[in-house]
Amino acid sequence: MPIRFTLRASGGPALVAVAALAVVGCGAGPGKPASELAPPEPASASVSPSALASASRPLTAEQLVSAALPQESPDEDWHPVSVREPQVSDRDYQVSDPACRQLLAAAHARRPSQPAPAVVGQTFNWEDDNGGASTLASYGNSGAVAVFAEVREGLSTCRYYESPAPTTTYKGTVTVGPAPRLGDEAVQFEITAPTEVGPHVTQYTVVRTGSVIATFTKLSVGGRDIRAFPPAMIAQQISLLQQAQS
Repeated sequence: MPIRFTLRASGGPALVAVAALAVVGCGAGPGKPASELAPPEPASASVSPSALASASRPLTAEQLVSAALPQESPDEDWHPVSVREPQVSDRDYQVSDPACRQLLAAAHARRPSQPAPAVVGQTFNWEDDNGGASTLASYGNSGAVAVFAEVREGLSTCRYYESPAPTTTYKGTVTVGPAPRLGDEAVQFEITAPTEVGPHVTQYTVVRTGSVIATFTKLSVGGRDIRAFPPAMIAQQISLLQQAQS
């Protein structure tokens, strides 16, 4: 059954409605099918000393807020960057495939971690577009390296999952895209689900830079929206995070 919701000229309400579908989302510009790409490195891969060193400078929530992207020209749907408690709830894990559950929990900083990471979130609304969002999570010790390994491991086998939604079942198909050259390591993928107004596509760009994992999502519905999160904004955010950790 397709997912039912109403599109608005402003991205905010539609984006919030989609967020209520559980832990869903996905993609970047159209990527190649996973079968055509080399599989991501498994979480068990050895971690180099340089990777561990680059992940050893955690940022506080206040520092993450200061390092977040500036938002100019706020409108009625504008949301400033906000600190988010890294709590884990049962709803976050209502995903049928374990690999997809691991992928989404790690990407959204919704998996158990000790010490708990500092997490902030930011919502972006562009005119006549369903908008996007970012999550910045900073981990202590080598936590960011371990969590990003979980992202890679989950993405290596996650291809399709179902998740309960308010009125029907979300059915997401995962497509892996070429990894962008950002930060210390990065992956990009999208999740596509049918709706009565056309395909619901969420782009994911997940980047680790030092102790921080930055996850960018961009929503596109029925081919009416910009497909990708603006690359210049991603590059700017990664640069700000690198400066904050220097």
